[in-house]
Amino acid sequence: MSVTKKSLPLHLRKFLIIFRKMKRIIIVFLTLLYSISGFSNELNNEQKSIKLNIMTYNVHHCNPPAIKGLIDVDAIANVIKSNSIEIAFLQEIDVRTTRVNGIDQALELSQKTGLKYFRFFKAIDIMGGEYGVMILSKYPIDSTMVYPLYQEGDSEQRVLGIANVILPDNFKLKVACTHLDLSARLREVEINEIDSILSRESIPVILGGDFNATSQSNEIKLMGEKYVSSTKEFLSTFPNKNPNRTIDYIFISKSANLRVLSHKVLVNTDASDHLPVVAEIECLK
Repeated sequence: MSVTKKSLPLHLRKFLIIFRKMKRIIIVFLTLLYSISGFSNELNNEQKSIKLNIMTYNVHHCNPPAIKGLIDVDAIANVIKSNSIEIAFLQEIDVRTTRVNGIDQALELSQKTGLKYFRFFKAIDIMGGEYGVMILSKYPIDSTMVYPLYQEGDSEQRVLGIANVILPDNFKLKVACTHLDLSARLREVEINEIDSILSRESIPVILGGDFNATSQSNEIKLMGEKYVSSTKEFLSTFPNKNPNRTIDYIFISKSANLRVLSHKVLVNTDASDHLPVVAEIECLK
């Protein structure tokens, strides 16, 4: 026997009417919720990136060139702080040498800039202490490596220092700092070594340093074939007074996860004999 709507008791018919209305409301609500969720996911996807202010700076053991013998760590720290730098590649760092009165410049620069994560990479022993390059970071460093680069005869030992940085949302970034030789022939060998080391990496890489090579040199052209420079204009970075050549650079790996947003050279900066180079780099998830 079939049951029709009219044959149902009044209270059941009222219940069915209410149920159907509620069903429509629930469907509309779920549809709206799904739309909001999808929009939220789109927003989250758009926000899954971080912008970093990166600096490379040859600090001349924190000696302002206009004042022979003066060691002014505060001046270098102020350049870094005033530009809201989050990762800095610094060259010509002295650690406990006699010419800087036994100061650990790596530690002091970390303390004075507020960039509490840092690694110093020794290149040579000198004047009772150590001399090399360093990386300063706002974000945690979970591991580091230092690679001695090719050296022959009386040439100064050069190194590549690498640090793994952990950005927010567990985004991993590899950063590297170097200071290359004065000889063009040795620099080409060193650049090939650096590329061989960095090309093994599966995560994005940012490299900064004093390459001692002009933008028209074979060495920098070689870098341009393998990496993306933070600039195509190559404004002069040395010397700090009346600069006439570019020798300080920031490069990023050719990765869909990295892109350069801006680049500038900080002119009229007298804390060192080089001018600082700053690039804003976006790291995409």
